[in-house]
Amino acid sequence: MKTTVSIFLLVLAAAAFADWTNIGPEGGPMYCGTVTATTPPTVYVASTSYNTPLLKMTDGGATWQPAGAALGNYPYVLVSHPTDTNRMYGVISSIFYRTTNAGATWSQTSLGSNTYGNDIALNPLNPQVIYVPCYAYDGTAWRMTSAKSTDGGSTWANTQLDTTSSTTLYSAAVDPVDTNVVYMGAYFGTSTVVFKSTDCGATWTQSVLPGNLYYIYSLYISPTDHNTVFAGTLYGIYRSTDAGGTWTQQCASNYNYRIVSVPDEPEVMYSAAYNYVYRSTDAGSTWTTCGAGVQGINIRLVLTVPGESSTVYCGSTGGMFKSTDYGATWDEINDGILIGKIPVVAFDPGAPGTAYAEFIDNAIFKTTDDGVSWERQPVVLSCGNVVNILIEPANPLRRWMFEGSG
Repeated sequence: MKTTVSIFLLVLAAAAFADWTNIGPEGGPMYCGTVTATTPPTVYVASTSYNTPLLKMTDGGATWQPAGAALGNYPYVLVSHPTDTNRMYGVISSIFYRTTNAGATWSQTSLGSNTYGNDIALNPLNPQVIYVPCYAYDGTAWRMTSAKSTDGGSTWANTQLDTTSSTTLYSAAVDPVDTNVVYMGAYFGTSTVVFKSTDCGATWTQSVLPGNLYYIYSLYISPTDHNTVFAGTLYGIYRSTDAGGTWTQQCASNYNYRIVSVPDEPEVMYSAAYNYVYRSTDAGSTWTTCGAGVQGINIRLVLTVPGESSTVYCGSTGGMFKSTDYGATWDEINDGILIGKIPVVAFDPGAPGTAYAEFIDNAIFKTTDDGVSWERQPVVLSCGNVVNILIEPANPLRRWMFEGSG
């Protein structure tokens, strides 16, 4: 299958240079996203490329287009309002971003001086209440801090979860039944810890997970049993069936950046776990890998869609991918995503119109028609990103590729 690629081509028009035209490769590094319950559903994704607007898709993956204004940097997380489909939230460093017009424009509020957020958790019964797990400098060290807003993100009040340990919080979740209960995931020293509040974040207690699992990247609460909580850590998915009291490992997957379930079939769950998407069909008891067809690495993004039980999206350094069979197989859906990082372009001196392009953390692509279309090339051994490609003029069948790491 041929894919269009991301190179910038300078065209000389008359006596002056014209604007740059993006001819590929399609795709690019994806970091986070969200789905709004419009009809049809709208999928929003954010790239790690700087000063890039959110991209949105309303046609099931056929095409993507910019959603509106760029945020200047990439958000660490995107969250949709549960009832207002025009309202979304994001966090970048110490700034909380809000849009009320589906991403056309964004407003900003500060989480506090020297306070940096990593996640967003909305109270599903009162979305004016928002929690952001943070790390904040108190003059002596960086402390685990919960930033809380009761007015939809206009103002923030901060509470230290622990006044002695120096570390950061990575994830948060609000109990969908008893919204007085809030969880936050942390790592400090050699302890992987879930903090729990039963009074809307005023006070916190901690539960230590077994072993040194490092970061808790994601927290998820079962919508059918709110005492069942999942923690996605660096070294596995852990489950508590007693509201965070005790924890057992359910999956050995690494880098569990995001855990979600299918809205209409909550027993089906997915975890975005770096090189793989993991799936459970028994409410998180057992997990297996899925993802035939996903290209690139660093899968941080997985999204499910209301009303479309078998549909799931994931994002990697290669762009966006869609499955309509519960993750068994995936198709690339990068039409309109033109943010790939291309450090190397090499032209074949013996074949006019033929060139090779290195797409960072994705693949090498080849064109034989001056960039009208591109084709993904087989993986070159096990090397990393290529920093140069040479084609011998005297022997055009021989190519030399230089890997950045040696």
